[in-house]
Amino acid sequence: MGLTRQEAELVNETIPALRQHGEHISTVFYKSMLRDHPELNNYFNSVNMHTGRQPRALTALILAFASNIVNISELTPKLERVAQKHASLIIRPEHYEIVAKYLIRAFSAVLGPAMTPEVNAAWTKAYWLMAKMLTGREAIIYKQFSAWPDWRPFTIAKKAPETTEGDIVSFTLVPVDGQPLPSYKPGQYVTIRLKIKGHKYFQLRQYSLSDAPHPDSYRITVKRDIGASEDAKPDPRQFGGPDDGPPISSAASSASDSSIGSIRPHRPGLVSNILIDDFQVGDSLQLTHPAGEFFLDTEDPNTNPVVLISAGAGAAPLYPMLKVVSQQGNGRPVSWIQASRHDTPFRERVEKIAKADPNVRVKFFRSRLADGDVISLTSRFQEDFGGLNWEDLWLYNNLAQYFVCGPEKFMNEIGNHLQKNGIPPSRIQFELYSVGSFEMKR
Repeated sequence: MGLTRQEAELVNETIPALRQHGEHISTVFYKSMLRDHPELNNYFNSVNMHTGRQPRALTALILAFASNIVNISELTPKLERVAQKHASLIIRPEHYEIVAKYLIRAFSAVLGPAMTPEVNAAWTKAYWLMAKMLTGREAIIYKQFSAWPDWRPFTIAKKAPETTEGDIVSFTLVPVDGQPLPSYKPGQYVTIRLKIKGHKYFQLRQYSLSDAPHPDSYRITVKRDIGASEDAKPDPRQFGGPDDGPPISSAASSASDSSIGSIRPHRPGLVSNILIDDFQVGDSLQLTHPAGEFFLDTEDPNTNPVVLISAGAGAAPLYPMLKVVSQQGNGRPVSWIQASRHDTPFRERVEKIAKADPNVRVKFFRSRLADGDVISLTSRFQEDFGGLNWEDLWLYNNLAQYFVCGPEKFMNEIGNHLQKNGIPPSRIQFELYSVGSFEMKR
C-alpha cells in the first residue's frame, strides 16, 4: 500500500529541510551505522565513502523517491541501476533493516521537533516502499543468478596493456572451478573483491566486461587513477531541488567528518592501481555474476543504427557491443566514436573489425575531456568535437541508439550536443564509473 494523502503531505513538507542538510545527514547516517555495524565496511567502496559520494547517493535517492512518490515511474532507471549494483554486491534484505534504523535516526536529528511521531511513521513507510521495490527487483535478479549465487574465485590468465603508456590494462580471468561461465549482455560489469594489505576489510570494485561473452573466460579493463578533481566540490544538484534537470541515465567535497567508519585517508585508485602494479598472471581474485542496466540488447532483431561514443577507458563496455553486433552479421550499422587524450585503447581491435565489416564506421579524435584527471580544464567543445558530422552521429535517423561512456564532463558535453541536435533522452544511455546516477547539467 502506498502513502495516504496525509502521509505524503507530511513527507513533502519536510523534504526541503532534509535536502538543505543532506550533507550532514549523509555523514551522520553512515558514521553511526558503520560504527555499530563495522562488518558493512566489506560492502562499500572506501574511496567513495571518503569523498562522500556513497553517503550522498543514498540520501539523494530516498529524497528523490519521496519527491516523486506519486510518479515513481520517473525513477525507474535510477532504481534499476541501484538494484543491479546491489545484486552485484550481494546486498540482502536484512541490510535494508539496518539502513532504515540509522537513516530515520539521521532524519530525526536534522528535523528535531518537526520529526513528530506522525512524520516519523510517514518517512518510515516511504523508506520501506522504496526498499520493497528494490528487494523485489533484486530477488528476481538473484533468481537469474541462481547457478552462481556468491563470490567465485578466478585466476588471472593474461595481463596486457591497452596503451603504450601502460595506464590502461586488460585482465583475462578464468574460473578456478573450470566450469563454463554464463553469458552476459554487452556493456555489463562484474564486481571484484580483494583483500589489500593494511586494510581490515574487503575492497570491492565494479569493472566493465571488455570483450564479447566467452564460456571460458571474462576480460576486464582497468585504468590507472592518479587522482581526479571531479569530487573536489559537491554538486549543488545532488540532493535534488526545483532546478533539477531530468536524469538521462540508467552517475564533492569530503564529508564533514572524514573518519566515517574505519575509512582511511583518500588514496586515488586504491584497487585499480594495485591491480595494475601488483597483480600478475596466476594471481587470484573473486567475482560475482555479471550485472548492470547499461547494455545493448543484442537479442533484439532490429537493425537500427548503434552509435558508440567513448573516451579513454570508457571504451571498455562499448567494445563488446561493437564486436557482438559485427559478429551477428545482420547488417546493423555501427558508428564507433572514440576520444583520447594520448594513446587510444582498443584502436587496433576496432580498426580490424571495421576493415572486415562495411557496416562499421569509425572516428578517432583527441580531446582533453577524455581524461578525467583534467576535468577542471575549460573545454573548447566545438574544437574537440567539430570533426563529427551528421553521418558519424546518425542524426538524421530517428531510431538510432546512443551509448556513451567516459568522464562525466565528456558525457555531459556529448549529451548536450546530441539533445541540441534533436536526439531525445530516451535514445541515449550513459554509463557512469561511480556511485549514483549520471545527471545532465546544462
